[in-house]
Amino acid sequence: MQPRLIVAAALVWLGPHRLLVQRRPAGARHGAGALELPGGKVEPGESPRAALRRELVEEWGPAAAELPIGPVAEVLHHVYPGPGPEVLLVVYHVDAGAWQNTEWLAALRLEADAAVVAHDLESLPVAEFLAADREFIDEVRAGRVQPPALPFRP
Repeated sequence: MQPRLIVAAALVWLGPHRLLVQRRPAGARHGAGALELPGGKVEPGESPRAALRRELVEEWGPAAAELPIGPVAEVLHHVYPGPGPEVLLVVYHVDAGAWQNTEWLAALRLEADAAVVAHDLESLPVAEFLAADREFIDEVRAGRVQPPALPFRP
């Protein structure tokens, strides 16, 4: 049995009804071309919040370091079919409201082959997300997961 992976991810809010999400590279081993919440694995000795900050900067560039990370939105659990891992996904609310009236795409410095898109909640393409995230994304789309009052400070 593989060890349980802890992954930190973000609901990046441009406002109370708009999210930034990313598309996995076409050459990704898992979920090529699918939408996902930004984030990544928590390294040994690292807190999930610190891991999320590190991953946002790695994936989106230095401007992402200024985005306030708020409270945990949800903790998801998924067991991938063998030989896949068991994953705990800690999803945080992240406030990108400071980017909503600017060209948010210009603030990003994306990795090669990466893409970030903005979606209003009602237009979130649930079927395009990684299968393990669809039920949660459907809850977000339906408004059952909402950000704390924006702007927020952690």
